[in-house]
Amino acid sequence: MVGVNVRDRVGSEQRFRSLYLDHYRQVYMYFRRRTDIECARDGTADTFLVAWRRLDDVPGGDKTLPWLYGTARRVLANQWRGRRRSDRLQERLVGFGADPEPSPEASVVPSAEVQLVLDAMGRLSKPDREIVRLAEWEELSHREIGQALGCSAHAVDQRLHRARRRLAKELGLGGATAASLPAEGGAS
Repeated sequence: MVGVNVRDRVGSEQRFRSLYLDHYRQVYMYFRRRTDIECARDGTADTFLVAWRRLDDVPGGDKTLPWLYGTARRVLANQWRGRRRSDRLQERLVGFGADPEPSPEASVVPSAEVQLVLDAMGRLSKPDREIVRLAEWEELSHREIGQALGCSAHAVDQRLHRARRRLAKELGLGGATAASLPAEGGAS
């Protein structure tokens, strides 16, 4: 009986090691595009901790990365909630809040056109920003975005269409389609 348990553990460790090596960079970059280096490292570690604890729930194949992105999204939301609580506490204790750190995108802006897109993205709601980022930054299919967000591919079609329309409006493009807009933070 002990031999079976040891084999199961070794198999789990090998599966996790493979999962980690195959997807670490993508998960880290997901966080890095949304937060500072320290929070990106912490968020990536927390995401893989959840994956280790729920290894039997992690789907295989092309469903793995969307599952990790969905987990990362929840970890990031927890980080933001924690940061907001910390900021409120600091305001009460010291009388002023910490200056917000610039986003990674704001640190290196390759062109004025990209800055316009970043500014417009900043005016969108968080859900709109997230779905556009998953489509443009992470280059996920609508099915994969649906897996990450916990909704159907059809719902992603509708939400992404509306988010792109709102982005086009923020950019002053009126009736133009936002599907042809440069990807946020990317080269134009």
